[in-house]
Amino acid sequence: MKQDLSTRYALLTRLPLFQGISSTDLLNLEEAMRLDLEEFHASKQPLIRQGDPCSKLVYLVEGELKRERRSADDRFSTRSSLRGPAVIEVDRLFGLTPTYEYSYHIQTDIKVLAIRKTLISSHLMKSEVFRLNLLNTLSAIAQKKSAALLPVQMNNAEERLRHFVGTLFQDSEGEVELFIQMTDIARYIGETRVTVSRVLNGLNQEGSIRLGREHFTIHDIKAFLNKRNSMPSLQHHEPAIEYS
Repeated sequence: MKQDLSTRYALLTRLPLFQGISSTDLLNLEEAMRLDLEEFHASKQPLIRQGDPCSKLVYLVEGELKRERRSADDRFSTRSSLRGPAVIEVDRLFGLTPTYEYSYHIQTDIKVLAIRKTLISSHLMKSEVFRLNLLNTLSAIAQKKSAALLPVQMNNAEERLRHFVGTLFQDSEGEVELFIQMTDIARYIGETRVTVSRVLNGLNQEGSIRLGREHFTIHDIKAFLNKRNSMPSLQHHEPAIEYS
């Protein structure tokens, strides 16, 4: 989709990694790279598949993607949303495994900007502001992942469950879904299936999650992870929801 220069400039100023670049430098970059948006309509076919080579710097400019990830041991999968403007897995562009961690499905009509790796090295990396923005972004991602691996003292099953979920949804917002069998949750957090069932049913009763068959939905992942332990409320003997 072709756009006039002013429109393309206004677009770039909104995107991560470009913020802070002077108008002159930004216009020069845009003119040299000839960036154009691509539009896609909602579809069941994935835009990007987990494991695909990460060969471009991809921006979701407008719209919403549903992202899914299958665990390496094939025991569970996660589902969350990504809304524009956002950059897609910039930390996977280089390194030992430059492949995508997630599959991305088009949830609404979207606009995408894709920049080839060759243009990153030949043009973008010449901008000091872009380099600093990229370094800050990569450092933040690395620090979040490192923090998730640190030992944490947890006193009960609900705290262990929240910590486990937190490692899976480090940068997600809003509603998320976890597809996993209860016996596998029990193995991951070192609890019995009965205890996991009791915790999940308690969270379901208080409205933090919605239980389904072999999966559950968390309505607000940030609120869920920040909420204080609610184990005492699980002493009430409410009817349990069957969850395999």
